[in-house]
Amino acid sequence: MKTTLLIFLIALSLIASEKKDIVTKDSLVKKPTYIIDAKNYGLIDAKNAFFVINSHKYGTMQDSFAFAEEKDAKEHVEKYGGSVVDYETYIKLDENSTK
Repeated sequence: MKTTLLIFLIALSLIASEKKDIVTKDSLVKKPTYIIDAKNYGLIDAKNAFFVINSHKYGTMQDSFAFAEEKDAKEHVEKYGGSVVDYETYIKLDENSTK
């Protein structure tokens, strides 16, 4: 089961990387964007997610993780470090990092 899920996630990321117009900073703000919950691997609306940044663990989103529940994000921070931020903060930090 975990192998199948991993293959699915890799295939999904490959498809997304080929379609550069799928996720842009503008599209994140203008329309619903779904991301993968780091706890249960289901799709969640990014605008309602809790993001863990600066964690010591490497994840599917490179240096951040998204969680549907704030308590799950806080548990991750307790185990691996980092900070929990909301969607708007996450986008602002991303915008500042590309300047």
